[in-house]
Amino acid sequence: MATIGKRANGQWQAKVRRKGWPTQSATFPTKKKAQDWAHRTESEISSGQFIDRSAGQRTTLKELVELYLVEVTEKRAGKASRIAERARLGRFMRDEKELCAYAVTNLTPDHFEDYRDKRLTEPSRTGKPVAPSTIKRELTLLKRVIDHRKRRLGLTINPVNTEDVARPVVNDERDVRLSREEMTKLFNACGEARNTWLRPFVEFGFETGGRRGSLLGLKWEDVDLDGRAAIFRGVKNSRNPDKVIDHVMPLSPRAIEILSSLPHSLDDKVFPITANAFRLAFNRARKKAGVEHFRFHDTRHERVSSLVEAGWSDTAVMAMSGHKDPKSLKRYANLKPDHLADELAKLHETKQTKGTR
Repeated sequence: MATIGKRANGQWQAKVRRKGWPTQSATFPTKKKAQDWAHRTESEISSGQFIDRSAGQRTTLKELVELYLVEVTEKRAGKASRIAERARLGRFMRDEKELCAYAVTNLTPDHFEDYRDKRLTEPSRTGKPVAPSTIKRELTLLKRVIDHRKRRLGLTINPVNTEDVARPVVNDERDVRLSREEMTKLFNACGEARNTWLRPFVEFGFETGGRRGSLLGLKWEDVDLDGRAAIFRGVKNSRNPDKVIDHVMPLSPRAIEILSSLPHSLDDKVFPITANAFRLAFNRARKKAGVEHFRFHDTRHERVSSLVEAGWSDTAVMAMSGHKDPKSLKRYANLKPDHLADELAKLHETKQTKGTR
């Protein structure tokens, strides 16, 4: 049975009491809305389709984000993942106070479409427009925040679902490969740097295709020169972003030479430099070499592409690079036109040879 009453503050409170169910109540600005809610709730209880949304009505998006930071973010295995999520969600709560004030049950896809469109027009800290890939990551993270408590909050849908809130189109594929001459110039510039770790670091990146973080975190205890392998700890996992993995990296003869030439540091790190020290030194070196367009992560593209050109199977390349998803692997394989032209020439020669028989 439903009762409707006017409160001292002028709002209308509706209560629905039904045997076998806890009392349901909600407050509305008009009597009509209170009556509509009461009728709908009674109907849902009678048909067995009622979902208690009171928790979602009491919880704001800000409170949900704060809960996610404690229950999920702080328990992530990867330090970099924790830092990135704290930064993204912290900025969101600072800059989106109005959106954060909404009760979770009152959020709709329209709210997040407006957020997406606003972000696309905002400048970043550097003054440039916010990258579509950044906004896509933010929306994905907000979806995870709501999914974390979706069932307990009585939500039937997530208002940030991809089918309801289209993500910005992201075109971040890179096709940057250095010629042999450009690579030599880069190595020489790195060798002339005051930071003596720069050249071996960059060369090792080309030989392994390892990410910058993996190389910076590599320790001697995870290097087995006799076994020709090294372990990269806490590697990104595209198939399951919430899980970090350890990747066993096979070492090429040149990679072994590089490691064998390095002195051992007191903290057991193979490359005892900070991320910022590397960034500054590498930026100076690539500018000096005339390859400012080349990023360190492009060494990963180079390693994958060179293996594909050498005829390695996708399975073998993925074992080397640590990719778990073939789609991600294909984004890294940028074959040089001259290699493709050589393959076409081989095909032509084969046909010509068969035709003369």
